[in-house]
Amino acid sequence: MSHTSSQERQATIERWVIDTCVQLGLPVAAGEDDFFDAGGTSLAVIRMIARAEEEYGADALSPEELIEQSTASQIAAAIFRNTTVGTPAGAADH
Repeated sequence: MSHTSSQERQATIERWVIDTCVQLGLPVAAGEDDFFDAGGTSLAVIRMIARAEEEYGADALSPEELIEQSTASQIAAAIFRNTTVGTPAGAADH
């Protein structure tokens, strides 16, 4: 994977994280916005992890990663590191 496509993939994941936070009712608009400062709760953590697993596969995001690295950019970086293919689960089925 080229450096550019890696950057594009991480940017795509970051956009997904931001969009998912908004769907969870959190006012996150940029990569530096913090999940917890935006009002993230333990229930929101569970929902975010479940959605990450639905989108990117099992073990895409651990609770520890989200708690310790909680800006949208950091969450996206964790998903990026934890996923090998980087395509949404089931994308090959389309």
